[in-house]
Amino acid sequence: MNKSKDEDVTSTRIVNLDFLRGLFIIFALDEHFTYYINMWYVEYFRDAIALTSTYKIHFPMIGQQIATDHFNYMLGVVFIPWVSQVYLTLASFNLAKKSQYIFKEELGPKLKIFGLIYLFFLMENFIVAPNLGQAISFYPIMLWMIIMSLLSIVYSFVGVRGVLVLTIISLFRWILPVDLISNLFQSFIIYNIHSGFEYDARIEYFFTSGCLGFLMGYVHYHKPNLRHLKDIYFILMGIVLVAFYLAYGEPLVQDPANAFAHEHDLARNFSGTLYILGIQAIVISSFLWLEKKSIRFKIPIVNWVGFNSILIFAFHRIFFVRILAPLSVLFGSLYGRTLGASTLEMYIYVGITIAVCYFIKTSRVGDIILQRKG
Repeated sequence: MNKSKDEDVTSTRIVNLDFLRGLFIIFALDEHFTYYINMWYVEYFRDAIALTSTYKIHFPMIGQQIATDHFNYMLGVVFIPWVSQVYLTLASFNLAKKSQYIFKEELGPKLKIFGLIYLFFLMENFIVAPNLGQAISFYPIMLWMIIMSLLSIVYSFVGVRGVLVLTIISLFRWILPVDLISNLFQSFIIYNIHSGFEYDARIEYFFTSGCLGFLMGYVHYHKPNLRHLKDIYFILMGIVLVAFYLAYGEPLVQDPANAFAHEHDLARNFSGTLYILGIQAIVISSFLWLEKKSIRFKIPIVNWVGFNSILIFAFHRIFFVRILAPLSVLFGSLYGRTLGASTLEMYIYVGITIAVCYFIKTSRVGDIILQRKG
């Protein structure tokens, strides 16, 4: 009975969450591409041999950061503090679909998948990063795999109460020496392995979002008695948390010339963490409530991105750093212009990336690349 129920739940996709996932992946692509353009002439330009010939238009830009425009900057102020968190929250929401008994039976394959995804993105770092230190650094999607693995193990052997304990510990991590341990770890790698190592995206910054998503998913799938009220409860909780931040928290800050500079600032302090949790609870629960009222958001491109999120995450950094941006540099040389980071340019890059992913997913070439039988 439980297994049949779990299979029924698993087979039902929540359209509005696909939309949200797709929307935030698009925002994440914008953030990532903005950063790479911000820092292109500082860290990523690799054609120095042709600076006095083919790329002479770019020579004066070497060593300079490129600021984005005001609209893209404001998008960053609104979304950057939590756009890398909400994808984990949505993934953890789906992680809670099945009962503890069925989940435990499938734990091994799940951990294997998380481990393989982690290894893939570790290898991707070596392709994209400008130095060895950044190549061995942790990036959010790698941390997501660690967090979902830990949530899976705890849920399998202890149940949802274990996840509640993890939530409390992560929410009040400031009374534990977590920051001290993380700082010591970062210092050890920097001084003994490579000075370019970064531990800016830390597991403790994301763990509470993973717990929130799992608990929201657990209530959604396993507490039918709360079906008509849970979304309202989570929205009200979110409003309280956001109000606490607005009353006591520090203002949001972004750097138009470095999209990653303040990405995790809010997650470093208690009031900022409450804001991140609150805004996610409001947004996710609002879209769940709308779906319950049969109001579904179906924008084909956005929903497709949400449905194929892993493909896009796996593809976009390599494609941009190794193909799209270098071609933009070349075209800029031909037409006498340097790289820019305007909103229009960023979303042209985003659109091209999604189009290539769609081609890979749906074409015969994609069948060959992905070794699909047909």
